[in-house]
Amino acid sequence: MSPIRVGMIGLSARAKTSWASNAHLPYLQASNGKYVITALCNSSVSAAKSAIEAYNLSASTKAYGTPEELANDPEIDLVVCNTRVDVHYSVIKPSLMKGKNVYCEWPLASNLKDAEELNALAKKNHARTIIGLQGELSPIILKVKRLIEQEDKIGKVLSSSIVACGGIRTRESFAEGLKYFTQKEVGGNMVTIAIGHTTDFIEFVLGELSSFRSQLSIQHPLVTLTGSNGEVVETVDTNVADHVMLQGTLTSGAPLSLVFRRGPPFKGTPGFTWIIHGEKGEIKVTVASAALQASDDERTIAVHNFATDEVEVIEWERQFTDLPPPARNVAAMYEAFADGETGKYPDFEHAVLRHRQIDEVFKSSEEDRKGVYL
Repeated sequence: MSPIRVGMIGLSARAKTSWASNAHLPYLQASNGKYVITALCNSSVSAAKSAIEAYNLSASTKAYGTPEELANDPEIDLVVCNTRVDVHYSVIKPSLMKGKNVYCEWPLASNLKDAEELNALAKKNHARTIIGLQGELSPIILKVKRLIEQEDKIGKVLSSSIVACGGIRTRESFAEGLKYFTQKEVGGNMVTIAIGHTTDFIEFVLGELSSFRSQLSIQHPLVTLTGSNGEVVETVDTNVADHVMLQGTLTSGAPLSLVFRRGPPFKGTPGFTWIIHGEKGEIKVTVASAALQASDDERTIAVHNFATDEVEVIEWERQFTDLPPPARNVAAMYEAFADGETGKYPDFEHAVLRHRQIDEVFKSSEEDRKGVYL
């Protein structure tokens, strides 16, 4: 089978610690012939050429300076978007209009309207799509799902609760390059990204939320931005919540509670704790950081059997261990796409579902603040 020819948007020579270079590039360069990077598109042709050289890509890799040039290349099968959220719409729309397949990182767009338009374009032009909610292909998350659905470890799920801290290593500061995390209108922030990823894999395991209420608050309204040397370069106001509380009911009838705040957890405790309470037992998932779907930090699954009163530590099979941790679940997404089976990975239709939910998270909190439900 011929390799899938990839055109990457947003692989920068200046950002060698970016998601594009750490999560996408490692697999694409070691895919055993399944994929080949055919072109790069950056803000200019010279920027694309610099990235080609910086990452030792093939001399035949094409350099483009506009999304339209990339979209017009007939030798590209899959466009991969790793830009800031606020330009996702403009950089992938030309490719979707040409009927090209697109893998876009989450969130799909800055707002629901643009996400719906991109999904409609993909459908109209018969483009296959992938949205970067890679938690659904994470081995640890798939194992938790099997424990409930196939192994019947805890019986009927009665309730679930999640407490998480993280997303950013400090409470009051961001790296200078993440200034946009303080600007809700950009669309990429703790709520859309962290809550979006977390609720997605929780609902993948436990089923969709049928209803919920949310409460968002800003505990640190002033955020300092630090340069590469750790020194403060600017202090800015933020309009993005750093504390999220969500309570709702799953379609199964089980209640769900989620609390997520920015910054490190209590010293010596996990950054993420997920309890799934059932009729016959409980599952407890803990992670050192809050990014269960993207990291390889210390993680455990434990099952408390009520009948025996014993706790069993559960093992699961790791995947793509030759790749850096951020690339492993992304690699599973690429593999599923290459296999050609739709429904094995989340797509733009699924992204719109999650965008609607995130919109409701903001709306619910605003309504509570205005006293609509008091």
